Amino acid sequence: MLTSGTRERCFGRSVRPSNRLSDAVENRSPVFEFAIRDDDLCYFTDPAELREAYDALPVAVPVSFAVVPFQGCTEMPSVPSNRRSGDAEFPVGDNEAVVDYLRDALADGSAAVMQHGYNHVYYEDGPEFVAGDDLDDRLRRGRDHLEATFHTEVDTFVPPSNQLSVAGLRAVKDAGMRTLYYPTPVGRPKTFEVVGLTVRDLLFKYRHKETGPLGFLRDADRFWRREDRSVFMPVMPWTYELGGVPEFSCVSMSRQTRGEPVKRQLDIADRLDGKCCLAVHYHSFRDEGFRERFYDVIEYARRELDPEFVTVDRLFES
Repeated sequence: MLTSGTRERCFGRSVRPSNRLSDAVENRSPVFEFAIRDDDLCYFTDPAELREAYDALPVAVPVSFAVVPFQGCTEMPSVPSNRRSGDAEFPVGDNEAVVDYLRDALADGSAAVMQHGYNHVYYEDGPEFVAGDDLDDRLRRGRDHLEATFHTEVDTFVPPSNQLSVAGLRAVKDAGMRTLYYPTPVGRPKTFEVVGLTVRDLLFKYRHKETGPLGFLRDADRFWRREDRSVFMPVMPWTYELGGVPEFSCVSMSRQTRGEPVKRQLDIADRLDGKCCLAVHYHSFRDEGFRERFYDVIEYARRELDPEFVTVDRLFES
């Protein structure tokens, strides 16, 4: 057993004593569930960068990694500049260091694995699961590789760029998987069901708005059409279905995102006894300002709200 002031290594993360909260907070029952989603882990990922990003987290705060099974040559921060063109694909299982890191983290419960596309390549007509072909086969082969590599079940699919075509959504449904999304209709299949979900989401946002009607419309335009993620737009803190696929909307935190809107999302989830998933990218931690804002949000949640920190899979449990 750990005592105050001691520190031991538990696989990929340091175990720290939970003495940063007052006894009153420690004795509270968790109010809502809070998960952290990290996208883009792939063959090119250096585990040292993951440790740099997350070793300061308490061991009780797991991270769910959206992993690219066969990273392709494309423009994205996780791919080296000399590997951004060509047709080569790089299986994440060939990076022994990142495999060992994730297996250890899975073993101690500090991580979970999700599927992030197949190769995450961007086409002229859009991201992989919008413009790609053979999506059923891509999803199956990618999932098989992740499960064989990390010795774990992979049941959650994170679409690259958070966009799915009708065929992509059907592939996820046929595979019996669930998915994570962002609270915006951009990149959705153009169906009546999507329209209905968008209206439902818009009504939720309106009920929990912090401005008047005109201000809300301006914020919605900035958030959806201009993709201004600095705008506060409330996110539904529970699961729902689209096309027969269980889905959960995440709260995005990028290098441009301020911490206060994220804290307000947590407050809503707490008030409604709901759930929250914070979506980040490990390569954003290269920016010290982002790192400071991220840990400020985590400390705010622990200090003021005391959620139960869970892996993404738990968000889909009733």
